[in-house]
Amino acid sequence: MKPSRQRQSQHAAAAVRGTFVLNPVTAVVLSVFAIVGCASLNPAHAAEPDDAPKFDTTFLQIDTQRVDIARLARGNIVTPGDYSVDIVVNDNRIARDTVRFVATRAGENARACLTRKMLEGFGVDFTKLPDNGEHSTQKEAADACIDIGALIPDAAADFDFTEQKLSISIPQKYMRNMARGYVSPDLWETGVNAGFLSYNANVYQTNAGGMQSAQGYLGLNAGVNIGSWHFRHQSSTTTATRQATQFDNIATYVQHDITKLRAQATLGDAQTTGEVFDSVSFRGAQIATDDRMLPESLRGYAPVVRGTAESNARVTVRQNGQVIYETSVSPGPFEIRDLYATGYGGNLDVTVTEADGRTKSFTVPYAAVAQLLRPGTTRFAVTAGQLRDDSLETKPAFTQFTMQRGLTNLITLYGGGIVSNGYVAANVGAAFNTKYGAVAADLTSAHTQVPGSATQQGQSLHIGYSKFIDMTDTNIALGAYRYSDAGYLGFADAARLRDYALHGHDASTVERERGRLQLTVNQNLKNGSSVYATMSSQHYWNRPGRDVFYQLGYSNGFRYGTYSVTAGRTRSADGTLSNEIMVSTTIPLGHTQHAPMLTTNLSTGTNTSGMQASLSGAAGENNQYAYSAYGSAAGNPGADVSANGGVSGAWRAPYAQVTASASGGAHSSQVSAGVSGSVVAHPGGVTLSQTVGDTFGIVEAKGAEGASVSGTTGVKVDSHGYAVVPFLTPYGMNTVDVDPKGSSTDVEFQSTSEHVAPRLGSVVMLKFRTEMGRAALIRAPQPGGEALPFGAEVTDGSGRNVGVVAQDSRIFARGLEDNGTLVVKWGDEAGQQCSVKYALPVKGGKAEVGYASVEGHCVPGAALTASVDGNVGQVH
Repeated sequence: MKPSRQRQSQHAAAAVRGTFVLNPVTAVVLSVFAIVGCASLNPAHAAEPDDAPKFDTTFLQIDTQRVDIARLARGNIVTPGDYSVDIVVNDNRIARDTVRFVATRAGENARACLTRKMLEGFGVDFTKLPDNGEHSTQKEAADACIDIGALIPDAAADFDFTEQKLSISIPQKYMRNMARGYVSPDLWETGVNAGFLSYNANVYQTNAGGMQSAQGYLGLNAGVNIGSWHFRHQSSTTTATRQATQFDNIATYVQHDITKLRAQATLGDAQTTGEVFDSVSFRGAQIATDDRMLPESLRGYAPVVRGTAESNARVTVRQNGQVIYETSVSPGPFEIRDLYATGYGGNLDVTVTEADGRTKSFTVPYAAVAQLLRPGTTRFAVTAGQLRDDSLETKPAFTQFTMQRGLTNLITLYGGGIVSNGYVAANVGAAFNTKYGAVAADLTSAHTQVPGSATQQGQSLHIGYSKFIDMTDTNIALGAYRYSDAGYLGFADAARLRDYALHGHDASTVERERGRLQLTVNQNLKNGSSVYATMSSQHYWNRPGRDVFYQLGYSNGFRYGTYSVTAGRTRSADGTLSNEIMVSTTIPLGHTQHAPMLTTNLSTGTNTSGMQASLSGAAGENNQYAYSAYGSAAGNPGADVSANGGVSGAWRAPYAQVTASASGGAHSSQVSAGVSGSVVAHPGGVTLSQTVGDTFGIVEAKGAEGASVSGTTGVKVDSHGYAVVPFLTPYGMNTVDVDPKGSSTDVEFQSTSEHVAPRLGSVVMLKFRTEMGRAALIRAPQPGGEALPFGAEVTDGSGRNVGVVAQDSRIFARGLEDNGTLVVKWGDEAGQQCSVKYALPVKGGKAEVGYASVEGHCVPGAALTASVDGNVGQVH
């Protein structure tokens, strides 16, 4: 087992301490306190007028040698030049760009050259800045370097050299209003050319009543990205005993972003959007808006809050008693447009607190249905192609257009049309947000030409309603009420009717819907309990009776877990009734992270009763293992009871997911096994991974085999230095972290966190900078046994800094070759440097996961290469 980094550091520190009482960190800390104390008491050591820190090197003196620490007085000096940096404004990553750093005074850090043009791009509103004479914004050229602290009150810029991150802090009152979660389209990454093949394979075998059968399934999802074009293919193959092999081509299409329209262009097989007309499958072309291109705070419906402030005021927005938004506004009218959508809504209580403490309050109605859009938001879709329905012999071509437009907080208009062979339909509707709830209503008119029959014409009325009652904490949703007259046909039904009529089939078997109703009521009670009721009903013109379903449920928690009770009734069109009552409990068996869950279900119905108990949980450091075991018994009144039991498990490995299950009863048994994952080809090679989504990333961390990718279960860097992040959120800023634990100590990460905003369908590369080289603990006093100066700089043969001298002439160096020469320098004079020639143990065994301990001497003189070979010591 590899020792942890923390344990290795402790071993190194113990070795470094040697005969000294203090370790290096303690010595440095005490030295700093002593330096500060002496500087405050001795005017000679006071800070110079330029505020540069001064250190008394006598506190680091060993015998007669002193260390030249002037190089350390200001840390890592930033030299003038161009740097590719991450730009973060008010903790929001804005961009990664090349920034020029310009010199200030000699010996000081160069500072970022921020121009007016850059600051405007970051969101600074120059009209809000005070006119402070010398630094007036009118006197600054667009490309001139600006002192941000002098120009903008309380603003600051800080550059982290090691992370290559430029952090800019600007008071919000000087920024333009931008939606929360906004990511500039300039940051949306197209990604790299790549290909992937995801697979899901399983086999299932049963033995019932002496008859044995087996079934196999293979699902494939393939993709190729070339530039900004994304090709996708989905298919499946099914085999079964005594049946022919079946292949299904599910979808094949090419997709591309249209950024200016906030839309996706799709060529091939896809689905139409379902906001206005019922969704259907087609083969053709479609351009449709994608709400994921909006900031998260602008997705879905939420009203705009408008008001007026008399001073620099604080605006607080509450919903159901909870604060969901708060901001500061300047005197005059204000608008809040970036409230996050909150499901069915609930009225917004707005409080404006003036600078003198006065408050005023008002209420903004907020109820939502699917058709509602924010004011100024447009959603559209244009589709042209052929209807995909394997049950049809003739697949009609069609064109469909839909549009929704949010006019105000109260009104959204929508509508659309469909034109096809022998079919025309038009829809017009509106959605309203009122204090009595949200209502959407639309009317669809359709004309269908039936071959060999009269033209059918009819209308369909659709109404949706949603209301959250604050006082009682009740949510009511009339999901859909639709009434269609006898001549109305939806597009899919019309295509089926025409196809039957054209090919001599019985057209009367095509069902024509008459009415449909869906109603849901949720009521929250005290102590976290809740009760709900749902009802749905559907009936047709050419079929008697109606299908009706009712369900009532109650859930609550108790001392040891949770429980729920549900009761349901189903009545089919032929009058058949079926009732069912179920009681369920879930109890954790312990309080540890991996405590299993015990779930029990007891059900009784019209024709059967039964009970089931299952035990499930997860195991492993990252919950990569899952397991479940169950037992059940069921029977009909007056019949024998049948019992069954089984187990199942899953392993989420770095390169795939493996599942298996087995069960058995009195007269039957079952076994199954499955594996799923992806093979990804990218510019760095081919990587095996868990099943990927449509948008994913490739981590590149050369030499860091075994490092974990945070936020993903079981994903680790492979032997080639790559790992796949299976899922990324498109158009949003994703943070991907790598945990070095598990990788070799010979690898040092320059950065362990990366940020990326991929486009939909992109495969993005996330490059983590690493430095390769071995680590060693070298004790190298001068030939006469005289100790090296504490804190002296140590460089390798190429002049790269690899460490400093600690106590007892010990050097902990990282990034070394197997053999070479180190130079120790504690001054600029010829006698203030020496060299150590070392040879590390041959890699193998523990040397690969720890550091080598080497003894030698540091030989002074001009001929630095004439040093003594270090003797190889034991390896920790």
